[in-house]
Amino acid sequence: MGKNKGPAKAEKGGGKPKGKDDGKKDEKSIDSQEVRHILCEKHGQALDVLKMINEGKISFNEAARTYSQDKAGKSGLIGWRRKTELDPAFWDAACLVPVGEFTKEPVKTPFGYHIIMVQARK
Repeated sequence: MGKNKGPAKAEKGGGKPKGKDDGKKDEKSIDSQEVRHILCEKHGQALDVLKMINEGKISFNEAARTYSQDKAGKSGLIGWRRKTELDPAFWDAACLVPVGEFTKEPVKTPFGYHIIMVQARK
């Protein structure tokens, strides 16, 4: 009684837009991420692969199997990794990607150019 809780609209929604969970977390609150990637030697090749995925000509997983230079994981799967286990540029880019999506531009690391998909976060 007498306490002002603010506008009813803000309370009802809990501060989140209804039905909109983009899977993003504050980078500092992310302990680990399950990621896939497509590694290309050249920026132009990474852009070509990204274009094919965006146009629906090939799935991310198929592109990883076909075009990625990293053949260590099936369909580009790197698995669960902590910040200390990944290149800083790779980690930082992955933190900006909503769960279930991939980077809109290739990410440069000392290994080449990556298209990164985030599958889950802890």
